[in-house]
Amino acid sequence: MSMDVRSKIIDHVLSSLSNLDSHILNQIEHVLLVQLQDYEIQERCTEIVPHDNTNMGLVRKFIATKKLEGKSERTLRRYQPELEKLVSFLDKKLFEVNPYDLRLYLSLYKEQRKISNRTLENMRKTISTFFGWLHDEGLIVQNPARAVKQIKYDKIVRKPFSPVEREKLKNTCTSLRDLALTEFLYASGLRVSEVISLDRSSIDFVTREATVIGKGGKERRFYLSEVCAEYLRQYLNSRTDNNAALFVSIKSPYKRLTKEGVEFIVKTLGKKAGILNVHPHRFRRTLATDLVRKGVPIQDVAQILGHSDLRTTQVYVALDQSTVKYHYSQAVA
Repeated sequence: MSMDVRSKIIDHVLSSLSNLDSHILNQIEHVLLVQLQDYEIQERCTEIVPHDNTNMGLVRKFIATKKLEGKSERTLRRYQPELEKLVSFLDKKLFEVNPYDLRLYLSLYKEQRKISNRTLENMRKTISTFFGWLHDEGLIVQNPARAVKQIKYDKIVRKPFSPVEREKLKNTCTSLRDLALTEFLYASGLRVSEVISLDRSSIDFVTREATVIGKGGKERRFYLSEVCAEYLRQYLNSRTDNNAALFVSIKSPYKRLTKEGVEFIVKTLGKKAGILNVHPHRFRRTLATDLVRKGVPIQDVAQILGHSDLRTTQVYVALDQSTVKYHYSQAVA
């Protein structure tokens, strides 16, 4: 592996963990330098060659198309390796692929990797999207993925934070940054990727609202509670750096927080507070549940969360039977 590639990997890891103490970062850097010496690593080729209709070439064109359509980097990073494994397994031209080939691939993959049906269903969706694109582009006559039925799995509604748990997390915060961040994750209902994209100038403290570019490049407005706006104002007033980012690392050089950085912060707070499964998305789920419990129409909740499909919002919302009974009583009274 060339030093350039090694340095890129190390820099990315260190940047993602920039909120850690510099002594720990130095140790991590040393370990990475030593461990990466023994590996031959090459950067994946993502260059698009015109008229390259090989299987791998079509995968690259598909990824480029979806990137142009506004798919998130996270989704694209999932698509590419999954599809590269698929076309390597198939070992035939994509227009020759039939439903049996796809079922066999999914069946063998599940057996060998011992993955859950939920993960397998996500793979099926990726394959379906890919072959749907090939069909729409006129690259295959029939779409074999249409005959591969949805894989059923037990849908678990993940629990939101209770009011007591949210209070415990607040009390565990030892910095204005962490207090503002945890309250912002809840009050705004934003995805963590959206939170880290914001700048200080994004927030209108008079109206307590702002706009964000969400999934698919769609712009939407979001709102902040009085409590959240106050915590955020105190945090921003305490900062001495010149970084435009809304949330930055506590120590110099005060870099914009990354997705991994936010996840690390809230997970650490959860451990200190004695709360399991603390992650950024759970704040978003909690807001959705709280809004519905308080009578906000689910259509409005979907708009706040940036969901284009109400079914997605319904999966987010965890309602106990007492809440359902209360809403029923109010409706028929």
